[in-house]
Amino acid sequence: MSDELEQKRQEKIADFKLQFDFDEPDEQYGQDIRSESDDNVVELKSSGDDDGVVILDDDNFSGGDISSYSDDAPDPTAQLNKKELRAAKRHDKKRRRIKAKKNRVIFRTVWVMMLIFVSIMIGRYIMVGINDMLAVGRDDEGTVEVHIPANADLDEVTQILIDNNIINSEQFFKLYATVTKSAKDFTEGTFQIPLNNDYLAIINALHSQENRTDTVKIQFREGISILEMAALLEENKVCSSEDFLEMCNSDEFDKEYEFLKDIKNKSSRYYKLEGYLFPDTYEFYVNENPDSVVYKFLHNYNTKMYYTKIRFIQGEKKQTVAQRAADIGMSLEDVITLASLIQAEAANEDDMYMVSSILHNRLNTKDNDGVNEFGESGFLKLQLDSTVFYPYKTQDKVPATMRKNYVSRYSTYKIDGLPAGPICNPGIAAIEAAVNPPETDYYYFCHKSATNEEAAVAYYARTNDEHLINQHEAGLI
Repeated sequence: MSDELEQKRQEKIADFKLQFDFDEPDEQYGQDIRSESDDNVVELKSSGDDDGVVILDDDNFSGGDISSYSDDAPDPTAQLNKKELRAAKRHDKKRRRIKAKKNRVIFRTVWVMMLIFVSIMIGRYIMVGINDMLAVGRDDEGTVEVHIPANADLDEVTQILIDNNIINSEQFFKLYATVTKSAKDFTEGTFQIPLNNDYLAIINALHSQENRTDTVKIQFREGISILEMAALLEENKVCSSEDFLEMCNSDEFDKEYEFLKDIKNKSSRYYKLEGYLFPDTYEFYVNENPDSVVYKFLHNYNTKMYYTKIRFIQGEKKQTVAQRAADIGMSLEDVITLASLIQAEAANEDDMYMVSSILHNRLNTKDNDGVNEFGESGFLKLQLDSTVFYPYKTQDKVPATMRKNYVSRYSTYKIDGLPAGPICNPGIAAIEAAVNPPETDYYYFCHKSATNEEAAVAYYARTNDEHLINQHEAGLI
């Protein structure tokens, strides 16, 4: 069956012939064009308006049997009016251009409006920030006290300033502090801040000790020991005793002060800076850095020893303590150690000079193996009670765990000559006595203790026999 259909189909294809007269074409392609076959006629006619060709009639073929016989045959549904197509395309392009132009106008309008809005906001922010930075519009008078906690960061400090109406713009202050690299290292303490301060003045104040109101004055008596100083500082909340003592054994200040570089026996000392913390009245900040505290003591000592001139002998020119020490052949280190012994042993300032004379006389027996002009020996050991329990003042101050058998390596009953370092921090009177001893032939001294009715009484002796008599009179034996 299929073979018969295929045969019929081939016959029809063979009979399907179109004849076109290309020699004499009609201008409008309006003529009928017929095939050479009479049996199968396909009438093709141009419409006049269309560019394509359409099939008008076919009496012998069924559209269902054969739709195409060649790939080159035109597809009727694909034949469009080219002019209309081009016109449509032109219309579409024009429409899109108009729409795009409208969109650009709208976009540019919105963009300009947004730019103007952002510019106004930025301008307002900058203007408000600059006014706040320069303190424009703030109160011209008045101050506010604020407390900055330890290790406060920029956020904490800014909030404190905002809460106290010292600044108005939180973000601008943070921006300023960050840009100027001032966002760290705020000083702990209580500050008095003027309300008309600009950002620079505020930050400078909070980075230093300026305008702090949490200060405390402490008077350190002459002869105070380093342990007593540490306890007093902690009691007044200046710094902890532990931190202070640690700083007093450090080399932190050696580069700045020559007299500390001269200390050669640091390992033999209990506290390196004992004797160099000049006793005086000082003002400190609460929770001050220990290095700042020590610096105040050392700076005062340096001034007193190297820059303050004193007339040591009536009629002679004034000298500094350092100059006077050099004149009598002593190192300043030995002068301070001797002055600390005088400070601890003497009953009063007049007694200081006599004690100084006696100690100098004993020390001068070194070249004679500790024998004096009276033939007595043993003077290489100064035998001073104030050295026995150092760094503690008395035995009951020694920690209980070692009190019973405690022996100080500074004890002048055990060692010859001066101890490794000062036993306290002497005042200027004891230092003057140390470098200006009167000439005497005394080698012994003792004191009768002061009472409510009587001041202490000092006794001096040339020989041990005289000394025994003095001790009896003083009630010591």
